[in-house]
Amino acid sequence: MLLGSDIALSSKLAVLLRRKRGADGRIPSTRTIAAATAEAPGGKPAMTHQVVNDLLNGVKSNPQVSQMVGLARAFECPVAYLLPGYDGLTSLTVYEEQPDAREALRLIHDLGEAGAAELLKAAREIRRQHGDSESEIPEVPAPPPAVDRPRPGRRRRLSFTEAAARAVADLEGN
Repeated sequence: MLLGSDIALSSKLAVLLRRKRGADGRIPSTRTIAAATAEAPGGKPAMTHQVVNDLLNGVKSNPQVSQMVGLARAFECPVAYLLPGYDGLTSLTVYEEQPDAREALRLIHDLGEAGAAELLKAAREIRRQHGDSESEIPEVPAPPPAVDRPRPGRRRRLSFTEAAARAVADLEGN
């Protein structure tokens, strides 16, 4: 995955939604997702199912912080993944869940590219020692490409005369 890629929130949510498929292969409903955004089971959800639907479809792309936290809870992912910018779900999950991984990154921070290259070399060697080959390392599915959907805007309200003229034009097939 590319650093700094700008993937739409709806595309990231599509990846997470595919990961939430049940044993029957079906994805959860927007109502189920909305219910899962609650802090505690049976508590008040962080958003309605309509807001979830709007986020999934790209109609809404800038949720509130509490809604982002709720989405992360519902999709069992780091909040950082939902933010604009870096989209490495696996690496963000490791960073969030593994204190030793954070410490390793902190230790190589000021070493630059050379330090990162050495850490990567050591990690690959550890994988080989555990019997994994490069081809056995799980690949993270790429998010679907962002789709630019027209944002629904508010139309100007027609006057009575304009509405009548439009109705006549529609009836006449113009």
